[in-house]
Amino acid sequence: MTEPLRSANVHFNDQGTPVADAFDDVYFSNDSGIQETEHVFMQGNDIAARWQACTQPHYVIAETGFGTGLNCLVAMLAFARFRDANPDHPLKRLHILSTEKFPIAASDLTRALAVFPDVAPLVDTLVAQYPPMLNGCHRLQFERWHTQLDLWLGDVHNLLPCWHCPKDGLVDSWFLDGFAPSKNPDMWTDALFSQMARLSKPGAGFATFTAAGVVKRGLKEAGFTIEKRKGFGRKRDMLTGILTDAPTLRTHQPWHYRYPDTSLGNDDTVAVIGAGLAGSSIALALCKRGIPVTLFGKAPEPADGASGNRQGGFYPQLQASFSPPARIQAHSFLFASRYYQQLAEQGVTFTQAPCGVLLLAFNDEVASRQQKLVSKQLWPEQIIYPVTKDEASALAGIPMQQGGLFCPLGGWISPQELVHAQLTLARDTGLLTEHYDCPVDVTTNENSALVTAKQSGQQWSFSRAVLACGHHSIEQSVLSHVPLRPVRGQVEAIAEHAPLDSLRTVLCHKGYMTPAWQGRLALGSTYVKEDITCEPRREESEQNLATHAKAMADYPWAQNIEHDYTARASIRMGVADHQPVVGAVISPDTLTHRYEQLYKGFRPADYPLNTSDQTIGVLTGLGSRGLTTAPLMAEVLASQLCGEPLPMEEDLLQALAPERFMLREMKKKPQ
Repeated sequence: MTEPLRSANVHFNDQGTPVADAFDDVYFSNDSGIQETEHVFMQGNDIAARWQACTQPHYVIAETGFGTGLNCLVAMLAFARFRDANPDHPLKRLHILSTEKFPIAASDLTRALAVFPDVAPLVDTLVAQYPPMLNGCHRLQFERWHTQLDLWLGDVHNLLPCWHCPKDGLVDSWFLDGFAPSKNPDMWTDALFSQMARLSKPGAGFATFTAAGVVKRGLKEAGFTIEKRKGFGRKRDMLTGILTDAPTLRTHQPWHYRYPDTSLGNDDTVAVIGAGLAGSSIALALCKRGIPVTLFGKAPEPADGASGNRQGGFYPQLQASFSPPARIQAHSFLFASRYYQQLAEQGVTFTQAPCGVLLLAFNDEVASRQQKLVSKQLWPEQIIYPVTKDEASALAGIPMQQGGLFCPLGGWISPQELVHAQLTLARDTGLLTEHYDCPVDVTTNENSALVTAKQSGQQWSFSRAVLACGHHSIEQSVLSHVPLRPVRGQVEAIAEHAPLDSLRTVLCHKGYMTPAWQGRLALGSTYVKEDITCEPRREESEQNLATHAKAMADYPWAQNIEHDYTARASIRMGVADHQPVVGAVISPDTLTHRYEQLYKGFRPADYPLNTSDQTIGVLTGLGSRGLTTAPLMAEVLASQLCGEPLPMEEDLLQALAPERFMLREMKKKPQ
């Protein structure tokens, strides 16, 4: 199990500079933190010249030691100025990957950066997005500054091996900014330098404030050419250099190489099949990257399926272990929470109520499970914390008979309005074309890298296609090897009445109930496997009411909820292991040929790069957690298609990959 994070203990010296108690070292120079960053990391890496010479759409900086975030903010500000001065330059986006083992508290971060007015607007944005203490990758988006910051929390030696690397490298420049080697020897190791070489593009640069011999020797042995330069302020020397001896093998991940042979560019086109939450999320993610998208919807308008529900609960499904499913849920939830807030700030209208979600301890088994989850202390209180019966009553606005767990960032969202909001922003880019009432079949062309979409005599060709078509995914022959499971779900629309008109938070037990909106509240939901009919059924309404009455047996009002049987049924798409399906679709024949010896326990390095099966991608299997998972899953897929850093650890990417089901079977010895 990954060790829980510990926050940094910080005090401020007489100059007002933050000092880490554990290392007895300053976070930045007493003289001038910004000037130090500019001298050591920006000029030391020749960043301005590198940006001017860049011919790619994105540039990647990796940093060892986020600290107060000052280096990142200085780089973002410089990149925004570069974009303003060079609007037609091919370089459009900056990616920063920063690691931190001991995250500084947001209050200390705010105080530390308050002395730098030049970055004040960036500080406000950073603090607003600053994540809780949860191991793994937190993708923070700074669109005004054309930057994505992946803040990786944990030990750098555990994190860097989790980064999936393109065959030609991932990182353009390194900011080596841990505390001094004499103060923090655990960071400055051969393992770090080896990972730097694995992840660096040929000619990638590095800069560091230290000139310690252990650093110089380690980097040189890893393949970097070293140059000594004048240090900042009173420091005599610092080190810079470039990777001149790149490793021949960069990919150490099992299963397969995730990036396409050629990353998407502005001259490419992508067909997105499906106009629900998955389709609108990936369409917007690609349009924001400058990729033209054509969206095909099977119905006359978007959000016709499960994404067309009036209200949906928004919260993560956590466990009492730091398992891949729970980590996927937690990180997806935190990203989605930031994402929805930023959507609202961009001026599009969709209804959301961040009123929190109360998960009731409605029987002894659930109470025991919740107590186990709390006792493990795996999840920060910003995500979930226990509440007593009285605290639950105050949160809910109506008397409660049980306590439970409260998810303060959760609430409910109108999925239908959210889909329309995302499509509005995608249209605003000028890169979205839409076809509705237009079911299409997608095939790959045998003699080219293009994919073709066909419908009633019409035909379109695209560089790539993404299948984001919910339960209609079962109609796609290329997904025949994925155990897709359509599940019917019916949600009731209960007319507002006392005491439910006072409900202020979402209630969850075996089912769920939302506060009222437009005179009705949502109560659901049924789960009927392999049923793809969508007409509301009175018997399922009775089932939903009975589920609610049983879970809330101590509540007289729950036994006689007034209902006029207004309901909506739709089909969710799930899979056997209940995780989303995200990534490139590889044919069963290719998988069988490539991994036929997998059961013999071959090392990951023995598997060939997968560079020829990346024309069709998939984003499906969101089940009843689409509001939680869709935004981050779209980021994963868009990043993969565009050759960008992937915002998840490799083991989580394995848990999402479409080929995972076949590979699990192929690991077993043939009978």
